[in-house]
Amino acid sequence: MIAANLILLGLAVGFLVVAGIGLRGAWPMMLAGFLTLAAWVVVAVWAVVNLLQLFSGDDADDAIRSMVAYVMVAAPVTGLGLAFLAFVKCGPVVVPRALHALGLTTLVAGVVVVALDWEDASLLAKVLAVAVPPLWGLAWLIPYLLLRGSVDEAAYAAAPTVLLPFPGGERTWVIQGNGSALNHNTAHFTQAFAWDFRRPCGTPVLAALGGRVVSVIDANDGIGGPNNEVEVEHADGSVASYLHVQKGSAQVAVGATVAQGDRLASVGSVGNSLTGHIHFQVRSGGSTVPVRFADVTRHAGIPRGFRFYTSGNR
Repeated sequence: MIAANLILLGLAVGFLVVAGIGLRGAWPMMLAGFLTLAAWVVVAVWAVVNLLQLFSGDDADDAIRSMVAYVMVAAPVTGLGLAFLAFVKCGPVVVPRALHALGLTTLVAGVVVVALDWEDASLLAKVLAVAVPPLWGLAWLIPYLLLRGSVDEAAYAAAPTVLLPFPGGERTWVIQGNGSALNHNTAHFTQAFAWDFRRPCGTPVLAALGGRVVSVIDANDGIGGPNNEVEVEHADGSVASYLHVQKGSAQVAVGATVAQGDRLASVGSVGNSLTGHIHFQVRSGGSTVPVRFADVTRHAGIPRGFRFYTSGNR
């Protein structure tokens, strides 16, 4: 039981550190940070008290078992619910990832402790140990099926090549790929060939291909209202759209000529947006068209949803 307490104390401290970082984000991340602090300071204090009792020779087994049951509720609440809340709008992108990773690690640790102490574990702890892991998997399976999308590589055979629209050497997660069941499809404004690249707010949005700026809108702010965008027309007449850019962040004006890799604006979460990201698409004749990314060295140069890719742009 001493080992279990030490592990849970270490995980609780990890949650507290990440929660502190989250206090620098937008209000949803700040709220997630405060709730995480409230939930896991209890575990930290509880674990310290249990350790003091154990080291003094007192019996703390019942208290430890109660703590494990509490932890197995707090882990999914924090690792899924509060991590999702921290994902909303803007803030350090490490926070939702770390909350999720810590929550999953804590859940696994709790399951192991319950399994090793099965005969004496509480009924609640046993139920949680059996029920929560598959529910956690289901919580990921549903968005995966909605957002990953489907790709017919034959449709990209003659597609032009561009570069990822964020700085070179930086690695980014694709929230939503082409042909998704959510809204990157022909039923939603012909967005079948669109990508959502998860990016920290305020970081550069770069031109994926050079051309002439034909639209700049950066006066809007907030989620759910009008969108912001920068659009660049290429030599072949196609137009690249970079959506959800931060208010007042445009670095170019209509009519300006930009080269591949030039900074267009900063990442934001404006309009039909849940979190900081670049919605990127190329249109021709009113519909989105397939493109390949020269710096995506796998998956035939076509970024897939729920995968990470490193930019080769400037």
